[in-house]
Order: sequence, then C-alpha cells, then structure tokens
Amino acid sequence: MAIANVQHPMSASVSLASMKLLACVKEPPIESIPLEDATARVLASDFESPVSLPPFRRAAMDGYAVQAAALQGASREHPVELRIIDEVRAGHTLLEQPPASALQPNDAVRIFTGAPVPEGYDTVVMQEAAVTLDARNGYRRIRLERPCALGQHIAEKGEDVQEGMKLLYRGTELRAKEVAILASVGQWEINVYKRPTIAVIPIGDELVVPERELSGGQIYDSNSYMVGARLRELGASVIRFPVVPDCLELIEAAIHDCLAKADIVVTTGGVSVGDYDYVKEAAEHIGAEAIFTKTIMRPGTPTSAFRLPNQLIICLSGNPSACFAGLELLVKPVVLKATGKSDYRSCWLDGRLMDSILKPCPYPRYIRAFVYRSEKEWMVEPITNDKSGNVAAFARANALALIPPGGTGAIIGQEVQWVSLTK
Repeated sequence: MAIANVQHPMSASVSLASMKLLACVKEPPIESIPLEDATARVLASDFESPVSLPPFRRAAMDGYAVQAAALQGASREHPVELRIIDEVRAGHTLLEQPPASALQPNDAVRIFTGAPVPEGYDTVVMQEAAVTLDARNGYRRIRLERPCALGQHIAEKGEDVQEGMKLLYRGTELRAKEVAILASVGQWEINVYKRPTIAVIPIGDELVVPERELSGGQIYDSNSYMVGARLRELGASVIRFPVVPDCLELIEAAIHDCLAKADIVVTTGGVSVGDYDYVKEAAEHIGAEAIFTKTIMRPGTPTSAFRLPNQLIICLSGNPSACFAGLELLVKPVVLKATGKSDYRSCWLDGRLMDSILKPCPYPRYIRAFVYRSEKEWMVEPITNDKSGNVAAFARANALALIPPGGTGAIIGQEVQWVSLTK
C-alpha cells in the first residue's frame, strides 16, 4: 500500500482525522484471480461484456415455434392446424435447418425453453395454447384457436446484454449477483484489487487470551478479536499478534515485526497518557511520523495515527467502546479504500432520538444505538447501560449515534445523526 504525503495536526476532529488517514491511502495493486475465488473481492477496472446475451434468438417458453402470419385469423370457429416438422431443445439446434424460403405457412417446430429459435420462425406459442391432434401423413399436428403477437415469447439476440456493454464498474464489491453476471458472459478470470494485510496488536499487562484461566486483575482480550473480525468483514487479510505487555521495548519490537508483514498496523490499548502507555513513544522510536495524536471524540480521545513511507499505524484505545468507535469511524473507511472500494466514506443519516442523553460533554459523543425505521423517519434508540467499558451493549447495537458537544447532551425527540454498523 502506497502512502501519500500528509500534514499532521496533533489534535483532530473525527472528520479531519478521517480525511487525513484517507489521504494516505492510494489505489491498491491489482491481481487476476479465478472467478470462483472472486466473492467479496473488489473489481479493479470497469467490465465490458465480451459477448451478447442471449447469444442467439431463444425460446422463453415451452411450446411451438410458428410463423405469426399463419395465425392471424385463428379463432374457435376457424382454428388453424399446423404440422410439427421438427423439435429442438435447449443446448441443441435443428440437425437439418431448411432455408426460410422453403417453409410452409402451416409448419411449426416443437421447442423448449432456452432452445434456439430456428430461422424463419418469428413467434413461440405456449404449449398450453395448443391442442394436440392425431398425426397425419407422418407429421404430428396441433390446433390453435387464437392469433398471437409477432415475436411473442422469443428473447432476441442481445436483448439483455449487447457485446461491449459496460456491466460492472471499478470499485464494485463482487457478490453473488455480480459473479452471476460475469459467469453468464463467460468470464472465468477477473482483475481485482489485492486485499490489504492488517496486523492487530493487543497491548496491556491485564490481557489474557480467551483459552486461558484468569488470575487476579486480569481480563480477557476481546478488542483484538473484535477488530480482527471487523477487518475481515471489511475485506482485509488479518494477522492477529499475541498480547504484548506494557513494555516500551516489547511494544516497539511487536510493531516493527508487524510492519515487516502488513500494510497497516492497528494497536489496541496503551495509547492514553498513563505512566505505562507506551504506544505513541514506540511508534516514534520506529521513525513513524504522527498524523494526529488526539481525536476530538468521546469515547476514544486518545485515538492516534502515524505514517511511514508506505504504511500506517493506527492506535486505538483499550476501552472496548472507545476501541469500537475508533474502529468504525476512522479505521473502517481506510480499510474500505485500501481494498479498492469506491464507496468507502461513512454515510451519516438523520434520526429521531427515542430517549434523552443528558450527560454533558465538551466533545462529540458517539453512543451505541439500535436504529429502526418508522413510517416516515429513522428512530434512534440508545442502548441502555452503554458505559464506555461495557461490552454487552454491542449485542443489540446496529448503529453509532452522534450526540452534539456542549450543553446538556440531547433530549428525547431531538434529531441526531447516526451511522450504520453494517458493512
């Protein structure tokens, strides 16, 4: 991942911090992969169809290929009888295709959905509209009692897609429908952006991996698992580093080790102003330049970021709620852009607050919330017991809501902005 030059205020708002981080990320490299492996990858160039779809005139129904003119006067009182001179099914053509000029008006061909319509026939009649008669003179016969529209139940060549038509655009994430489009035009290999590799380093003397027993003063490391899982959801390849104690030399060594393997390093914990918070110092020892060392937000004020010529170090708080807010507001757009997605910026919407948040704060506050749609607007329901160190609030939250700074917070019924926690 290439890094552009940036200026770096030591303190930054969320919007400015995000802008500075995004300015560091350039278009990722491109690789060609099999279509079977393309799910959730990002298209690296606009895609134009190499073929037309359908590639031939084909039947859209099971029935009979006929000449519409032969049925113009058909009615119950004056039915039209046709002879079945051949049959064609999907994946096959007529063994002997007579020239159109040799066809008789009362000739028809039994045809099945997806089969090519033989030359000279301009309409397909559904089999339910035909009455089967006894064979005569060696030919099966049908009776039709009403006329049909010219071109009925025929998909013309190129009706869906014309050769050279632009079907998909650069920056599109390839999901099931996009893979179906590519496969339908015979594309078995596709150019996509390489996934960024992101290393996650959990820091703190108190942290223990979930498979171990806790002892006095210890807690389980949830942040690195949360961050790693979210980064994978966003399309990154993730390296989760073992827990690193609050030791400057060990933190510096861990970051150095991860920089040898990853495009971006994300740390959790050890980034505040305590006596044993060494992450910022470790980043500076490695030679990284600070982009910002304080973010104007609650929770997550200590969130920081540093740059090297071709890499980023983003330092998140060890507080679960603060870590999560920094991840969603600052790391997520960076990762989406690093994967090549065109829609990488956060989309903020307006909603109506369903309960008061009366705690005053000089900084913008980002609270976990459950958002749902009423008849006319979005309703923002704050999650109860959403204290910054609590993790249970994650279970129901599907959004972060922004409580404006200053004053007494926000009151019930007030309009607030919110951002979805889905991809």
